Amino acid sequence: MKLCEYGCDREAKYQFKNGKWCCSSHVNKCSARREEFSKSNRGQIGYWLGKNRSKETMKKLSEKNKHTIEQIQEKYPTFVKEEEMRYNPDKLPEKEIQFHCKYSECKNSKEKGGWFTPTYWQFKNRIDALEHDDGNDGRYFYCSKGCKQNCCLYYFKRDPNTRSQFEKYFKIVNKKTNKTKKKFYYKIENIELQGKKCGYALDHKYSIYDGFINNVDPKIIAHHKNLECIPESDNNKKGRNSSITLEELKKQIGNI
Repeated sequence: MKLCEYGCDREAKYQFKNGKWCCSSHVNKCSARREEFSKSNRGQIGYWLGKNRSKETMKKLSEKNKHTIEQIQEKYPTFVKEEEMRYNPDKLPEKEIQFHCKYSECKNSKEKGGWFTPTYWQFKNRIDALEHDDGNDGRYFYCSKGCKQNCCLYYFKRDPNTRSQFEKYFKIVNKKTNKTKKKFYYKIENIELQGKKCGYALDHKYSIYDGFINNVDPKIIAHHKNLECIPESDNNKKGRNSSITLEELKKQIGNI
């Protein structure tokens, strides 16, 4: 199956004169392009509504499609079960709604106690994915392109069954990893640098993604010899890739 070349990862159905394939008959109909366009113009009400309209008219139009948490809870029950939300504490009068980034290592994730404000199209696509039978297999909230690329769930979005299996595997590995950190804290390279202050993140040398794909015992992935702390920028570049082979890891670990 040929995928859309504009970033949405949906099936491509149309080929343009420039040779590129797209999911829609026009590039601006592609959800990824709409999201990018929305993000670049977030807050620019005049851009969306027209420069010649009065401030009062623009305000009315901008409020027309605005949802409150109460309205969302009433209108989208499935969405509410899956997504935690709040009003931005810094913009309470505006009732700006925030969500968690799906990438667990992100500072804006639920695991890290963080929040961010998604674009309109991110919100719409997530609603469609959860409330409609033909939803696009997830469309999770990501606060950046880097988080999307680093989150293993993103790569399984077209297969709900595989995604569910991976989520279970991921949770098991994380639970065992936390126990490993407590028990073998001083055996993990650069562990003292982990956190925002020094900008280091805990990394699985042989990645959780590869562990799942190759059916590796979670205790091997969570072993202290498979853990190290590296700069967050390097961790983001590494993504789902492994920095060592499974054979190398098993040789270092020995019999467990």
